[in-house]
Amino acid sequence: MHRFFLMIIAFLLFVRLDAQNIDIHLLKKHVYTLADDSLMGRGFGTQGGRMAANYIENQFRDAGIQPWQGRYMHHFINSRMMFKTEGCNIIGWVEGADSILKNEYVVVGAHYDHLAYYLKGDSMVVYNGADDNASGTAMVIEMGRWLSKNRDQLKRSVILIAFDGEESGLIGSTYIVNNNIIPVDRVKMMFSLDMVGMLSKYGGIDVVGNSTLNDGEKLIDEIAAKHNIKVKEEGKRIEMQTDTSPFGKKGIPSVHVFTSTVSPYHQPQDDANLVDYDGMAKIAEFMNDLVVRLSDSQILVPDSQFLASIGGKGFRPKFGFKVGLGSAGHNYKDEYFYGKTVFAFNAGLYSEIRLSKQFSLQPELLYQSRGSEHTWGTLRTHEFTVPLNIRMKVLSIMEDLVENQAFLFAGPYYSYRFAGKVGANRMDFDKYFTHEEVGIQYGLGFSIMKTQLILTNSISFKSIDKNCNVMQHSTIISLGFRF
Repeated sequence: MHRFFLMIIAFLLFVRLDAQNIDIHLLKKHVYTLADDSLMGRGFGTQGGRMAANYIENQFRDAGIQPWQGRYMHHFINSRMMFKTEGCNIIGWVEGADSILKNEYVVVGAHYDHLAYYLKGDSMVVYNGADDNASGTAMVIEMGRWLSKNRDQLKRSVILIAFDGEESGLIGSTYIVNNNIIPVDRVKMMFSLDMVGMLSKYGGIDVVGNSTLNDGEKLIDEIAAKHNIKVKEEGKRIEMQTDTSPFGKKGIPSVHVFTSTVSPYHQPQDDANLVDYDGMAKIAEFMNDLVVRLSDSQILVPDSQFLASIGGKGFRPKFGFKVGLGSAGHNYKDEYFYGKTVFAFNAGLYSEIRLSKQFSLQPELLYQSRGSEHTWGTLRTHEFTVPLNIRMKVLSIMEDLVENQAFLFAGPYYSYRFAGKVGANRMDFDKYFTHEEVGIQYGLGFSIMKTQLILTNSISFKSIDKNCNVMQHSTIISLGFRF
């Protein structure tokens, strides 16, 4: 009887272990290896990046993932200005079992590059990037291992990719899409596993873009609930700051799987000992379940609103914060002189609303301080300003990224002066000065990923002075940061 109970216990333990699809120890091994100081932060085009690529190639091979087009490593050259950098995407696949559907693909990818290092005295400070994104790379490897062993459950084929150059501008994934390294027209769904190592700390996952697939939100929420994973953020928006972006721009439903930036994001402290490996295994099992369900679906169709937005239709607002410095002065229209310029500055919020591939709308809400040298002393105002500018793209700095562009803009603005001084005295809005101002802004700017640099000229149409015709003008250089 005693031996019988031991056999029962052993059987139950075996069943429990067998039910565990993902080996936590292997996940941990991959993250510790890729986030080790010896790889020097896996910078794009660096020796550390090449060491990471060699490791991932060997792990793909060991996991039983088949090489894409006869090889795992797909090298490319990225040219910027006078510099050429060699990158390498690692691509494998698991062929589906259905004779027809195996010619369609689900892509699961993660970028493996990070921010390299900097020197502090004689010491090297390494950005190891354990969560960002050794975690996603490790998950792709182990998902590939499980999918290879369970190929009979797949109807569609699954392509597994470790992208290079994400931190430098989505370079590797963009190269794959633009050069048709994989058959993009037959990719039905794409996932970017970017920072997936903080499930417990974040309390769930984001699946941004799940509604880009018709009925995708329902399916993904259902499978997440089955795995007891809370979905915290979702929707039809494609995340433009990870490798979903180039796929999404081609009309491919694309989902960023993400446990937020609760790790030491882009800090040297993003080390392997902080990663939640149990949580990673849980997310990987959820993803395997989801990929099998997607591969088995007879029809995978992009959401119609998502497809409309790809063509430039519909509003796609993005928000940010900006600060600006410059100079301002007054034009005495009825006289022969100008008021000498003084230091001017502003700060506030802005939004970018894409109207088409060429045009966008940028409304802003700013606090600003302007003025000039006045006959009574230095005049300085404090005001709220609401510009409404139309932007026109005139040059793509990198054709593959819509965020990277030079543009011209113009539009009206409204200002309300709520306080100010002339010399040592407060501005008298009852007798001498006006609260309100309207005018026009124009200028040029550069937008690179989440940052924009803008030169703005402003000219008022309404006098600041009630008793004579005095027009405000200013020139400000501002720096904006999108959230």
